Amino acid sequence: MLVKKFRLPVKEFLSKKPKSAKTSNFYFRYLPNQLSFDRAGVVISKKTEKSSARRNRIKRIIFEYFRQEKSKEKNIFKTGVDILISPAAKIFKLEAKEIIKIISKEIILIK
Repeated sequence: MLVKKFRLPVKEFLSKKPKSAKTSNFYFRYLPNQLSFDRAGVVISKKTEKSSARRNRIKRIIFEYFRQEKSKEKNIFKTGVDILISPAAKIFKLEAKEIIKIISKEIILIK
């Protein structure tokens, strides 16, 4: 799990009118921040997946991806960025390795 410092306060973030990008598997909302590091948040609607256990599994996988990127000491973006991720329903059918592979490819598209 990500350290609290790297997690995005979602309600505060949505009030700032972020930019958005949609890929086939994820919906990204992002804004540059005044910090030297990225912050990430994940929001999954009940309409997307009814089971809270499956929603939480996907959240853990996505946060784990960001945690691993932090441990590499490699910033995904040049400056600090707040990013909110909403996965599509078809993500719930995939394995963790496949999800990480997809998100690592698609997050580069929103630079």
